Amino acid sequence: MMSSIPSAADGPDPVPPSPADGRGHRARRRVSDLLLCLALVALAFLWQGLAVPRLLALAAPALGAAAPWLVQGGSVAAATALLYVLTRLDRVAVTWEAHARNGRLDARLHAQQRELEELARGLIEVQESERRTLSRELHDDVGQAITAIKMGAASLAGEDEAGRAEIVAEIVALADQTIAKLRNLSMLLRPPQLDALGLEAALRGQAEALFRNARTALRLELQGPARRPPAAIELACFRIAQEALTNVLRHAGAGTVQVRLRADAHALALQVADDGRGFDPAQVHGLGLITMRERAQLLGGSFALHSAPGAGTRIEARLPLGA
Repeated sequence: MMSSIPSAADGPDPVPPSPADGRGHRARRRVSDLLLCLALVALAFLWQGLAVPRLLALAAPALGAAAPWLVQGGSVAAATALLYVLTRLDRVAVTWEAHARNGRLDARLHAQQRELEELARGLIEVQESERRTLSRELHDDVGQAITAIKMGAASLAGEDEAGRAEIVAEIVALADQTIAKLRNLSMLLRPPQLDALGLEAALRGQAEALFRNARTALRLELQGPARRPPAAIELACFRIAQEALTNVLRHAGAGTVQVRLRADAHALALQVADDGRGFDPAQVHGLGLITMRERAQLLGGSFALHSAPGAGTRIEARLPLGA
């Protein structure tokens, strides 16, 4: 359990104090200075046997408004009583400061908890969206292709040699299309080349496949870390790049798109930039952008989007290699 009163050994305050907290701290310092002065007066009286009024008169500049009352009274009892009151005030000041610090910590913790809850809700939405996409692809494309293959095979019996050859050719073409569709669906679940070849090769293969027949020129500058990152980092980086490139292909109308991958001792940095039509980020809240940001943040990384109408778009993700 944390102590309610912090000490110097606690280290720096993790939550910056407000201006009001600064004023409270200065007031506490003034009270502490006055307390120290009175304590010195009391010690001098006990050790040297000097008169209290004389000592208090000497300390008058430091005592301020309290000096006339103490000098005139010259009472040890009055000095002792004031010393006790000021000691209690100092403890109250310490308690106030501790409460203020704890209040800031509580507010920070509540804000972080809300952020984590929002991330969790967003992740659930992303997962449900991906499941709906898979379900639709399987039903609309793969399911219909298999049905067509079945019907074509059933019709072979009533056809002559020429008719059977034509139907067989159609069945083979449908089978090839179905295999390609299933391969694409497997990419949505887990890109196999990521495990087999690593992040750089997987990014290169995915980018080249997406833009093979596009009018947008593709530029790749891929240089990952010397050692393979953790699997979760590789997958998040791949998915962010995949989503960003898909957005460029669908919406940007770009002449050029550039993918950069760099690594230092602490993090993996990904950048995808295009010279397309751009947009106002404040007006766009698509699921793809939310997904990219959450993939980075859930691993302790960061995500940034830079865009403006007519100025292209650039996304930047930084993922910690220690995750």
